[in-house]
Amino acid sequence: MSDENNETTGTTANVEDGILDLRPPKSGIVYQLLRLGLTFDHKDADGETWTDYQRGVTATFTDRQATEATIADMDTKDSETITATQLAQVTEIKTWRSDGAED
Repeated sequence: MSDENNETTGTTANVEDGILDLRPPKSGIVYQLLRLGLTFDHKDADGETWTDYQRGVTATFTDRQATEATIADMDTKDSETITATQLAQVTEIKTWRSDGAED
């Protein structure tokens, strides 16, 4: 079964030692967003949107091969465009909802 084509994407599933690994590559935007606590929200003609409603943050990018994403504060609408390489260096995203007027 591991050699059959995936009808949805047209690719062959990668099964190694009986394990199907669905995790995204560590070098990509999706891995970094998951690491920072964001989850998939929706996909439309403009790309994908990932969110963390508790902290009030969104991330948008064109597709899974994108090299940059726009991270935005849901409340203030302030945003920054950041590369996947820069995103890998981020350990925390502060927003109005997460930290308010604090420093």
